[in-house]
Amino acid sequence: MSSVGTSGGRRTGAVVLAVILVIIAILAAVAGIIYLTKTSESLPSFLPGRRAHNTGHDTVRGIVAIIVAVVALIGAGLATRRGGGSSGSPG
Repeated sequence: MSSVGTSGGRRTGAVVLAVILVIIAILAAVAGIIYLTKTSESLPSFLPGRRAHNTGHDTVRGIVAIIVAVVALIGAGLATRRGGGSSGSPG
């Protein structure tokens, strides 16, 4: 079983990595938006950080989640660029 195949000049492993990183980026961005817009008391049960009698937003967790989303998107871009080889040049 080899994860290095060719699909339009791209390695399959790089494409799979890029897809996984995009999914992580989307989930992190959604979590970051929820953390920045909802109060700690009204967070969904699947997100950590719920504190009783706290009316503030969890800004630090929201910012960290947004940073994780940006880093994951950069990683996905690098994975697809590296997997593309010299078949095409950007720009």
